[in-house]
Amino acid sequence: MNDIERFLAVARFEKPDYVPIFGFPGAPGMSGGCMRFTRDRLFATGMPGTVGGTGKYTELGSWCRYWGTTGPITLDFSMGRDVPGIKATRRIENGFEIIEEETGAITRQVIDNDSTYSMPAFLRYPVRDRQSWEFFKSRVTPTAIMPREEQEAHCRRFDRRDKPLAIDAGSTYGYVRSWMGVEAASLALYDDPDLVRDMIASTLAHFETYVVPLIERLRPEVVTVWEDIGFNVGLLISPDHFRKFCAPFYRRVAEVAKGAGVTVLAVDSDGCAMELVPLLADCGFNALYPFEAKGKNDIVALRERYPKFIFFGGLEKEVVNEGNEAMIVPEIMSKAPPLLEQGGYYPNGDHGIQPMVTFPNLCKFMTVLHEVCRNPEGEFPRG
Repeated sequence: MNDIERFLAVARFEKPDYVPIFGFPGAPGMSGGCMRFTRDRLFATGMPGTVGGTGKYTELGSWCRYWGTTGPITLDFSMGRDVPGIKATRRIENGFEIIEEETGAITRQVIDNDSTYSMPAFLRYPVRDRQSWEFFKSRVTPTAIMPREEQEAHCRRFDRRDKPLAIDAGSTYGYVRSWMGVEAASLALYDDPDLVRDMIASTLAHFETYVVPLIERLRPEVVTVWEDIGFNVGLLISPDHFRKFCAPFYRRVAEVAKGAGVTVLAVDSDGCAMELVPLLADCGFNALYPFEAKGKNDIVALRERYPKFIFFGGLEKEVVNEGNEAMIVPEIMSKAPPLLEQGGYYPNGDHGIQPMVTFPNLCKFMTVLHEVCRNPEGEFPRG
């Protein structure tokens, strides 16, 4: 089997030659490299210096070969053209980097934040009311589309792929929350629902204009939506609000994807997904990642309720951190074997690797994971 055949066999609840250690960008688990300081920690505790994987595409190949992992290919072009963009200034202040945008947004983050495991502080969000939304929308909306001949030239590069292709469809509440902040977005559902509808309508319009043609032309194996709509014990919005504001977008994406023969319709959501899975299934979606362990997700219980829903991830990432090695085998063996037996499961860490990792712990985790997946890939020392 090649990567596509193996991936589709798992997704269709068939028996592959072995189960891939598969991760999506944004929530790769152990599959897609790590941040620079985390990789430095792996080097310091024994990983060979020849192993890349700081997120750059040119480096991920050596990471995947060494650890025996894989993931989808994604598009490296967009059909939208002439996006005005948002001007921003940066400065260092009291040991932090301050970013101010022309939208009025202000962000404070640690210096060299792209290399750390630290969440920025969003002091002011770009969208605060109708006026700020109209300005923001004017700066991020394409004003032209790629010529058809150029579209076809780009698409032809993906026609003879041997890895599954994933195309991103956008977001609903995830974008609204990112643009307004959780508190303001939540209040807007009640105080200004028309604003929320307009924001989600803009993402649907972008999907129709710039993404639908690519799905129909390339017929990918996966269509994804990014949402991050889960908190630690439940959804950030009520199920009723999801049905009212988000579901129409999901149903349209599902309609397009199924018409193009897409096998996996997946949502990237952190936190607790126990309420989200039934909502997604009702909209025609059939997969979710990364099923964070600390988000009170019980994927074994969900499998009983949704026998044909596809799970990615689900294994506590912190078991590979220093001092946690005794947790590795129980974490994997309590979840992976029964789910693998039923199919439709790609076991992996439930998010990226943290800077407290050690090379021996990661080797142990990957050894056990490869064994339960009957996966022969990887150059790392088993043990």
